[in-house]
Amino acid sequence: MTHFRRWGAVYLLILLFAGSWAAQFVTQLVEYRNAQRDHGLPFEWSGYWPDFLASTFENWQSEWLQLVFQAILLLGAKHWIFRVEAENVERIEAKVDDLRDYLVPPEQRHQVPNE
Repeated sequence: MTHFRRWGAVYLLILLFAGSWAAQFVTQLVEYRNAQRDHGLPFEWSGYWPDFLASTFENWQSEWLQLVFQAILLLGAKHWIFRVEAENVERIEAKVDDLRDYLVPPEQRHQVPNE
């Protein structure tokens, strides 16, 4: 049971992926058959597969392009966002150091860890 708790989301995503790809296969198959019938041509699998694979790869290409673009934007934003956070942490550390210098007598400073 712990296996499915840990990997359940992966199985769900695989199931959703396979279901959506199967739905694309069926709907495009119906559309291709109707187009062939409307033109008075017989249905041939050799004509269907290139159309199906081309539309699949076009879809995946656009999805991967969006994903890569979002990753680039987030990486760029990360430097801007975390730079501000680092500046805040450095300011707080400087204030703590000032308080330590004020509160701890000089003869006891060697006992206080500098972290």
